Amino acid sequence: NPPGVQIYADTARATGLAREMNDALAGLIGQHPGRLAGLGAVAPQDPEAAAAEVKRATGTLGLGGILIGSHTHGRYLDEPEAEPLLAALAEEDATLYLHPRSPSPQMLAPFRDYGMVAALWGFQAEAGTHAARLILSGPLDRHPYLKIVLGHLGGGLPFWLWRLDNKIGRA
Repeated sequence: NPPGVQIYADTARATGLAREMNDALAGLIGQHPGRLAGLGAVAPQDPEAAAAEVKRATGTLGLGGILIGSHTHGRYLDEPEAEPLLAALAEEDATLYLHPRSPSPQMLAPFRDYGMVAALWGFQAEAGTHAARLILSGPLDRHPYLKIVLGHLGGGLPFWLWRLDNKIGRA
């Protein structure tokens, strides 16, 4: 569950825990295959290891995709370091569920007042910001069949699609 292993600075620990969680989840699903399905965990702080875990989780373990809790230590999936992870998702035809979480450290201050950090406002602002970065920065052009799920009303993006289209010249 977000932020899951993304909270760890120790990338080896995060990667190991993701593997353990994915193994446990696959075991539970295997006990009830007609009733359960699941999304795997990866440690985006090590994109190469995360790419390998995408392949293992969605291939060997048969999970339906990967869940990532938006930013990882203030870093986003549109940044060049994340390319191996995005490429693996696309190659495996795996779904990425980009789950909301509290705003990244660099944008947290305005959300601290009035209880706005979490579900009231911060979650949708964070997830919407992350998704807009992915839309505007090129990963979807490099990986046109990349499947991304944005829960919780898509971080509000469905209500802003006309502005996004205008920004990128599709109006």
